[in-house]
Amino acid sequence: MLVPVAFGALTLAAALLAARLAPEATRLSRACATAVLTYALAIGVVYVLGAVGAITTGAWVAATLVCALAAVMIGGPAAWAVLWSDGIAIRDGLRAMRGAGRDAIPAWGAMVAALIGVSLAALSTYLLAPWAWDSLGYHLPIVHDALQTGTLRRVPTSVVYVNVYPRLVDVFFIAWRLSLADDTWIELGQLPIALGGVVGIAALAERVGVPAWRGLALGCLWLAVPVTMLELAAAYVDVAVGALGLLAFALATLPPRRGTVVVAGIAIGLMLGSKPSAPPIAAIAMMALLVTGARSRQQLGVAMAGCAIALAIGAGKFVENVVEWHNPIWPAHVEVAGHALLPGKASTSELALVGMREPYLSMSWAERVLASWTAWPDVWVYDMRIGGFGPLFTLLLLPLAIAVPIGALRSTRLRAVARSVGVPALLLAMATLISPGAFWARYTLAIPGAMLALAIAVAHVLPRRWGRVAEGAAVALALLGIALSWRGFTEDTAPSLFALMSRPAEERHAAQAVDAQERDWQQARALVRPGEAFGYDPSFNLPGRLWRSDGRGRVVYLERTTPSVDELLAWCAEHRVRVMVLGEGPTGAADTARAHPDRFRELFRSRYPQWQPSAVFEILDASP
Repeated sequence: MLVPVAFGALTLAAALLAARLAPEATRLSRACATAVLTYALAIGVVYVLGAVGAITTGAWVAATLVCALAAVMIGGPAAWAVLWSDGIAIRDGLRAMRGAGRDAIPAWGAMVAALIGVSLAALSTYLLAPWAWDSLGYHLPIVHDALQTGTLRRVPTSVVYVNVYPRLVDVFFIAWRLSLADDTWIELGQLPIALGGVVGIAALAERVGVPAWRGLALGCLWLAVPVTMLELAAAYVDVAVGALGLLAFALATLPPRRGTVVVAGIAIGLMLGSKPSAPPIAAIAMMALLVTGARSRQQLGVAMAGCAIALAIGAGKFVENVVEWHNPIWPAHVEVAGHALLPGKASTSELALVGMREPYLSMSWAERVLASWTAWPDVWVYDMRIGGFGPLFTLLLLPLAIAVPIGALRSTRLRAVARSVGVPALLLAMATLISPGAFWARYTLAIPGAMLALAIAVAHVLPRRWGRVAEGAAVALALLGIALSWRGFTEDTAPSLFALMSRPAEERHAAQAVDAQERDWQQARALVRPGEAFGYDPSFNLPGRLWRSDGRGRVVYLERTTPSVDELLAWCAEHRVRVMVLGEGPTGAADTARAHPDRFRELFRSRYPQWQPSAVFEILDASP
């Protein structure tokens, strides 16, 4: 695995650049900048390689080493001096943590809880093949297509979301996959960005004097929030977007200095360019950046430049959608006060209600949000419509967030917490809630992170005994959340992760899949030899399950729905297609293939999705 080499080189480069850009910042603020620059460098390198058609493992590793070398030359002795000072501070922090005795017990407990959560996510990733719908539908196809073609292009596919959704986190997944031997760990790609979210939480808490080691340790509890933990094992983007939101607001609300403003702009841009619902969050983050800049007239221009950087990085896909579809968030409607201004296929409110059941379906938006924050689901899953933040959020973080403004009226210390940490946390929470789907726990993962930063700050200013009690309660509630939700890695419909550990890979993969036909798909993928392809037509909307995990073979897309048998055979011969997915019914070519059993051998019929059936065929070689 090349993860330590490639990402180690990028992190070194980012740390040197952060030291050069923000030598006067606090160490945790500089750590936030390092995290943001690491992600930006990884994404930037992939874009550069894609522009020259060289998205390969060798070129990726070489490019990361070049980045490190360039940062060494740019940083110079001054950056190394800052980095050396940061290293000494890390050593001193570890010593302080070891010497804190009983005071450090909650911090150690928080790290243990996070380690359990991340370990369960890693175990799920190792044991199970990718099976989540969004991963197979439009996140992983972007990764696989880039590796297949060596470029970042408009992916030929029938899945509209692949080419209209912002994709910067998906490009980061490409960097992650280039550092791996195969697809075994591909769905753990959000973890590096999630760790940046922990740094953002600690940086917010630091503003009232929380030691860096305590803030980082307790900030790890964000990784133990049930939905965060469960989604770490899926190639989705919500954990990453939440982490980027925490980093963006932690940097954008700092006293304005040129270096931190630039990096704040980069963080906002990365967040904006990763999810269709990010524009309101990015807009409020940019407003915060401008307000802090306006306090010092000399820095207002720098703040405006930071906003320009954010737009340059993150607004591209929205502009493309305006040009192509006349709608920046197509295929959803653009609505104001319930009126559709720009048409799409469905409203955002309708999309948010997909899979919703009663009694929540009849509730208002505010009632759903409240229900989601307080519900204890019967079954915990990564993709929860209602609930999922768990007991830590419901029983501690939410009550604390409500109590702080009240306590600030009488306590000077709580007033400082509300001003320094509460304001950024409130801004981030409000920005995240500006969405019809704000009751989906995975859409709003920045909220428990922001409230956790506030809780860490409150525990710090409380009397010592009560502060440790609050931290211990947080750890206990986080562990309870893990105990309640860990079966959600297999959605409570398959054997548990530990039961699957002793089973063969084929059986494990078949135990948890988007349908009950995983073994059929495994056998079909096995037929595709090196240099050959697995083809599909517009009837099939899960192209991510057609790629082999070892990278052998290709996947190609047939745009026509009803080709003649000669056209179909000619296309298969041109692209060396060995296996083909063809749609059923009058708009598909499955019946055409069945009429020629000498050239098409039917392998099985795909029963998912039920509303769009298809069949899978092996293309037989022509008789001599």
